[in-house]
Amino acid sequence: MARSKRQPSDPAEGVAKKVTIYDLARHTGYSPGTVSRVLNNRDRVKPETREIILKAAKELDIKPQASVRSRQVAILSEPTYSDRIEGYAATLTAHLSFAFTRRNFGIVLPSDPFEQLPGMFLDGIVVVTFDSPLLELVSEFEKRLPVVFMDKFDSTEGRYRVCSDHYRSGRLAADYFLAHGKKRPAYFGGEGQAFAERLRGFRDALEAAGHPVDPRLLVQASRDEHHAVVTRLVRTGADSIYVPGTSFQAMECLHLLTYVMGLRVPEDISIIGGENDGISNIQCPPLTTIEEPLKNMAEAAVDMLDDLTSGRPHTERERVLPVRLIERNSVL
Repeated sequence: MARSKRQPSDPAEGVAKKVTIYDLARHTGYSPGTVSRVLNNRDRVKPETREIILKAAKELDIKPQASVRSRQVAILSEPTYSDRIEGYAATLTAHLSFAFTRRNFGIVLPSDPFEQLPGMFLDGIVVVTFDSPLLELVSEFEKRLPVVFMDKFDSTEGRYRVCSDHYRSGRLAADYFLAHGKKRPAYFGGEGQAFAERLRGFRDALEAAGHPVDPRLLVQASRDEHHAVVTRLVRTGADSIYVPGTSFQAMECLHLLTYVMGLRVPEDISIIGGENDGISNIQCPPLTTIEEPLKNMAEAAVDMLDDLTSGRPHTERERVLPVRLIERNSVL
């Protein structure tokens, strides 16, 4: 007698039944094609249909295999920051988008992460910029998805991050000013962790050189206070200012000094800024800057998420990439 084939196990036997896209289609009443489009973040699906299918997929714990679909990642930037349109976040987002596309990732750029992220089916997230509420939202996703942070300098135990060496940026700027005989070098940076790292490096370089540190010349403030801060630094006797950041901060400072205060750069006061590729070198005068490796940072973050979303081991949780000083004509 021929041996009968063993029938598939059912839940009653203690083995979980594998749920498929076809099961989800039967469960929701939509076609397998529509279900597949939703799970793979494709277009031409009504929002209410997408919501129903995603809710059911979560209830049934169904997820298409990464080997048969495009991996989907979200690139997040803080909605309240202006540089998500132009500047640091926008430039880094562009580099990330190109790098992910070359590896056949699908990418989403939520305009409102708080409204849109909960309804998305994602394999991973890259966080470019964030404020506290967005960080809290991402922390919930971290429990089930790999997340890579850009330029996160506070406690990062267990987190993946890619940073440029902002501490080194501060040291390079201060050392360069001192090497050019500056007696009253000043620092003016924005709020946040990256700017605090630069300030720490700037202060340490002054102290290491035995140079007096005047706290009135070391300022962290919001972008809205730019005019008041620059004016105060000049009145306090600054003969040089390091204005870090890749969102045109140094160009704002140059405009204030030249066209509002009537000073000459570099004859009356010197500036070192953050590099804005293709723009810093055509200012009047061309700006001496410290360049962050934004393209290399993006590639490193994509390397991390590629490994993490494909099941390959990735033991390196943190990468800090070097910066470089570009000499031009804004320091005398």
